[in-house]
Amino acid sequence: MGVRGLTSYIAQRAEIYLKPFELHNTALVIDGDNLACNLYKDVTGSYSAFGGDYDDFYRAVVEFFQVLAECNIRPYVLMDGGYEERKLRTVSKRLRGKISVIKKINPCASVTLFPLHLKEVFIDAVKDCAVPLMRCVFEADDELAALARKLNCPVLSYDSDFYIHNVKYIPLITLTVKVLTKQRKQGKHAEAAQAQRKLKQHEAKHVEKRTKSHKIVSGIKTSSPESPAKTGKTYNYLDCCIYRVEHLCGRGALSPEKLPLFAALLGNDYIARSAFRNFFAVGLGKAGRSRKLKQQQRRIRVILQWLREQTAEAALDKVLSRLKKSQRDSLVAQVQAATSGYSNELCHSYEFFDKHCEAAFPSIEAVSEAEEDEEEDNDNQVNALGSSDEEEEEQEQQDGDEQQSSNEDDDGAEDGDAAPPDTEIEDKTLLFPQWFLDKLYPGHLPRFFVDLMHLGKYINNPQIEHFAHHDANALALPILNYSFALLHHVAGEETRPQLDDEGNPLPIEYTYLTRALRVTNVRYYRMPIERLPAYEFVPSSPDARHLRVVFEDQLPHANVPLLFEQLELLPEDLQLYFLAIVYWLHRSEHCDLLHLHALLVCLVVLRTVDVTIPAERDVREFTRRFGRILKAERAARDREAAAGDRRGVKSTLLPLSVPQRMDHVPKSDCYLVQANLLPHFHMQEIFKKKYDLYSTTVIHSFAEFQSVVYQLNGLNALLNQPRSSPRMNQLFCGAFIYNLYDLLRNRIDVRYHVEHFLLADSRLMFDFYCYLYDWCATFVPHWKQQSESEQAAARVVEKKRLKKQRQAARKAAAAVDETTADPNAEQLPKSENEADEFFDLNNKFCGLKV
Repeated sequence: MGVRGLTSYIAQRAEIYLKPFELHNTALVIDGDNLACNLYKDVTGSYSAFGGDYDDFYRAVVEFFQVLAECNIRPYVLMDGGYEERKLRTVSKRLRGKISVIKKINPCASVTLFPLHLKEVFIDAVKDCAVPLMRCVFEADDELAALARKLNCPVLSYDSDFYIHNVKYIPLITLTVKVLTKQRKQGKHAEAAQAQRKLKQHEAKHVEKRTKSHKIVSGIKTSSPESPAKTGKTYNYLDCCIYRVEHLCGRGALSPEKLPLFAALLGNDYIARSAFRNFFAVGLGKAGRSRKLKQQQRRIRVILQWLREQTAEAALDKVLSRLKKSQRDSLVAQVQAATSGYSNELCHSYEFFDKHCEAAFPSIEAVSEAEEDEEEDNDNQVNALGSSDEEEEEQEQQDGDEQQSSNEDDDGAEDGDAAPPDTEIEDKTLLFPQWFLDKLYPGHLPRFFVDLMHLGKYINNPQIEHFAHHDANALALPILNYSFALLHHVAGEETRPQLDDEGNPLPIEYTYLTRALRVTNVRYYRMPIERLPAYEFVPSSPDARHLRVVFEDQLPHANVPLLFEQLELLPEDLQLYFLAIVYWLHRSEHCDLLHLHALLVCLVVLRTVDVTIPAERDVREFTRRFGRILKAERAARDREAAAGDRRGVKSTLLPLSVPQRMDHVPKSDCYLVQANLLPHFHMQEIFKKKYDLYSTTVIHSFAEFQSVVYQLNGLNALLNQPRSSPRMNQLFCGAFIYNLYDLLRNRIDVRYHVEHFLLADSRLMFDFYCYLYDWCATFVPHWKQQSESEQAAARVVEKKRLKKQRQAARKAAAAVDETTADPNAEQLPKSENEADEFFDLNNKFCGLKV
């Protein structure tokens, strides 16, 4: 939800509100969506303009949890579910903000745009690390706080809501993801001294600086095995800062009961800040003026001072008296919901982890801390705020929900009345059937299924797209419609349509929110169920027939029976991915075979190289680590080539099928191929000078493909996984695919270029690429295939183009020769006999020539 301006306020006063903390030997509840967004921002940087580098992001998540394991930290990850109805206005406003960013995107912009499969790749990485994970029904804030209180452990997030929750809170901005080692000191005095230590001035400035730059993770580093071991008992820990609600309240300053009202007065996603305009003007008074403080920071200071002098009931009555009658119920409902969440003990995640995770809650040695003298220190520091506030500079910081990216933040207040409150139900899981929760809790279903079930809405977050084309998800709408039809036609639980005034049944439909064509606005479309499911939908049993129905309806020119028959020839983890490729080739107007070549080369490289040798994307670091191996292997292959021998497929691998041979690719092939392709994993340098060369039309085709994969994967999960879900970290790297397309579009014979330049050092990888392309070629629509005559004509055109290039090069060379020739050559008489000897008049010895 986010409390506007509170993160900046705390960061500027870090030495007062934050305490240094050593994180180790404890449980840790993690806000998964928050961590995923901030990790992706720090890892990918400007490469987000190419559709998502899932490989780098996956490795960063795995390394993060490896660091936690080294410090004996037991993490529990909770993910957000769908949106509540009262937040739809904020969601719509943020959607407009994303659309405006996409309209004028350039690859060198500092704005990070989150790719479509971000959360799914994050979930794959967390599960691969054997970390307990659960997706909540709605926002995970209350569930995070309840689980943290249950386990008596901190919450790791970067959401200002936790400044008013009754939990130990570690702001992600303060966490240094670097394993440190310290010698364990004996005695309670040492532990008490560590617990009572305050932030030093340079540490507080560091927190403020990182908050301003919005950098969460500055390099994930594990413990170095080369560092000398310290004598005695030692322990590994992570350096961070911890916050407790007592730091903000202080003794006699602000009671915890006033915190929900304090957060509402600052404004959040559920009530507009402008609703309190009359109260700020009359009931509270002016916040004062200061050139060094923004208005929101002054407002926080004045609200804190005012609430210290009021009781919780009196403060609420005074605020309500200045609100419109239509807004009073919303504010009371918010305060009551926040108060119940403040001490909520209903915790579904604890029950889920205890039931489905083996040894979910082992006994963990807790770090003892002394906290007796904190209240007195907090009281003295809070009283000193009045004189120090106006001397501190205000930083340019996002005031919205820190869980989202900079393009998602809502800095200003929304005009108009607040949305009407929902009908509050203590246990919101009762709104959903049990079969749906069984698929949602483990993270199998994407979060948009909650919106379809609860709100009847689908919020299409745009990708990097070409603004003049329809949104990329429009291509996959038939798949989404079929998923919606299945949700309302479960065997034995079919949804009955409502009736109109005349008794006729109304269509069952959902609202599709997406960007408008060519303008920065949001459009709402009603999407009714046009076709009922062809087969009975039983949620507990996998049924691949529904996937076949989608292809039979939407691909009339494809041989669907042959498609699903040939699908068995592919590895299991690629079957759903190649179904998406065939669907995309038939339905998209903007893709061609060059897009297919780029996808296949990227798939072969990521699926083979990254799992065989250590993944490294920095060219210098790769050369430093593996330079000797590369030099020795290249020399050996040069000797073999000089002798007339060329490496091929070993005779022992010939009986195996081409996909099975990929498990036997030698490391030497991977090192050489990676060294050749490594520059293509980075943004082209030309974009830094001429970013208008960056083509959103190319990106749009791949965005359509990602949408197809996303919707097919969601339908597959709803059908209880009849096909294996694709691992996007092994299949898709946006910058690499874009550069491959840019490289291959000027090649007349793409397969020849791949064989002799891109995959020249690995016959096995090239054979696998040819195998996959030949499989796809059977199902390429006829209007995208090139005939023999068209290929011959293309070769002629290419030959003429190359001839013109050579002629231009010769003319340029001749022009250079003319500029360096003798300037007096025209004054010399030209001899009619070319055989006459040349006499240089400037050389007196020329006549002595024999």
